[in-house]
Amino acid sequence: MLDTSRLAAWLLSRLAQGPTLHRWGLEALAENRCAAAHLLLEAAGFRYRRDLAVEAIARVRIQQLMARVRAGRERGNDSGLRLEVERRLCQLERIESLAPPFELVETRTMLGGWQAAAGASRAVADAKAPELARAA
Repeated sequence: MLDTSRLAAWLLSRLAQGPTLHRWGLEALAENRCAAAHLLLEAAGFRYRRDLAVEAIARVRIQQLMARVRAGRERGNDSGLRLEVERRLCQLERIESLAPPFELVETRTMLGGWQAAAGASRAVADAKAPELARAA
């Protein structure tokens, strides 16, 4: 079966530059729109690959893992994903901050801290779920 999200990401990568897609993905992640963030970060990865921007690809892949943790897609493997993010962060010197204006920061400043932000985002989303169910 055709994976339409990967196709959409590939098409987006043809329409916009890598840094633009990357920023849009980070904005979506900051707003806890994890599915949109994953799509935009995937598109940025495709574009960076096309442009041979190896370090940028590494940064995007780490942030995609962070988006998966925030989305709670891998509930059974959550600790494994968190550990993988930490391992990959240790291999880079700099990465975009997860908070606006998304400036490059030293990765050591994000070690452990991104997890607290992910947990807070998930707690807010979980708290809103009953309200949304009542409204529907």
